[in-house]
Amino acid sequence: MLEKNKGVSPRLLAVFSIATGLSVASCNYNQPLLGSIAAEFGESLASAIAVLTNVGIILGLIFLIPLGDILQRKRLILLNYALSTFGLLVIALCPGAAIVLIASLIVGLSSVMPQFFIPIVSFYSEPENKIRNIGIVQSCLLVGVLGSRVFSGMLGGAFGWRMVFFAGSALAFACFVMVFKTLPDIPAVSKKTSYPKLIISLWEILKKYPYLRIASGRSAFAFASFFALWSCIAFKMKQAPFYASDGVIGWLGLCGLAGASSALFASGMIRKYGAKKSSVAGASIMAAAWLVEWLGGGGYFGIITGILLLDAGMQLTHMANLSSIVGLDLNSVNRVNTLYMIIYFSGGALGIFFAGIGWRVLQWTGVAAVGLAFLSLSLFVSLRSSD
Repeated sequence: MLEKNKGVSPRLLAVFSIATGLSVASCNYNQPLLGSIAAEFGESLASAIAVLTNVGIILGLIFLIPLGDILQRKRLILLNYALSTFGLLVIALCPGAAIVLIASLIVGLSSVMPQFFIPIVSFYSEPENKIRNIGIVQSCLLVGVLGSRVFSGMLGGAFGWRMVFFAGSALAFACFVMVFKTLPDIPAVSKKTSYPKLIISLWEILKKYPYLRIASGRSAFAFASFFALWSCIAFKMKQAPFYASDGVIGWLGLCGLAGASSALFASGMIRKYGAKKSSVAGASIMAAAWLVEWLGGGGYFGIITGILLLDAGMQLTHMANLSSIVGLDLNSVNRVNTLYMIIYFSGGALGIFFAGIGWRVLQWTGVAAVGLAFLSLSLFVSLRSSD
């Protein structure tokens, strides 16, 4: 049984970490496959799949995660895994574009399980281990985001893009079984609030904590820049001089996993310098990454170097801000995390949307301009804030 500030066992932390990686992978399988999906459905619909997946994530954050404050969280997590299994299977089986779009929305909606895990880890970890444990789970989240690209690229290149979603459905079901057998019952934080009042309270909490708006905003703009690259890299790599297969595009995600390995370094930097300075450093690293992508994007060296820098900067920025907001209100821990992640993934959706426009207008130069513009906004929020 878990007790506040008494620690999370290594076994349970491992369960949270594995489940986090596989959960977030489900909404990222499509990224390296967008070129192949576009060949079947068209570029506009392929971009719509990516956007709707992120819209689903935002809806899940708004309407599902707050329930963790008033309902038994294990049941909610299992429900999400069941929905994810179903949505991925529908994408794999259905030839109709409209149903694929709806299923993509369901996959995004049900991929928010890490936002149950992170508050649990924060609430129950020993105070001296909170940032470290959050960093471990967050690293696995990034591993899921990037590792899913390697997995889907390789499998899609060998067997076609639909096979990726068959495999993803099986992995989601495996997570359902793992969580069912290992996760203890975790009581609700508050049982007295009705669901409508719970949703309305999100706005009240956002108004109450100015720092929550600051931390969420600068992370969201950085995440928009991050997704600008990953939503369009498949289009670029399909063109000259690369003419890359889905498998090669997927392997680029493996390069990004090096960014996830920076978690321990990032946690030490955050403890020493705080969230504001760490956010400025992270955004600056990401800006350097975009300059490398823009100037050296005609070869693999520039592409890979830019990915390494971009992912390391994103890891630092996100960890700094997430770890700084989870203790703002312990009676509303899921709702505070929900608000942060809603704003965060809204940034990702904006990054995909504007990067798509940038690609259509100026190709890779347009995407780089979008990425740098969002990082300028992140830096502006950080530098203007007093924290």
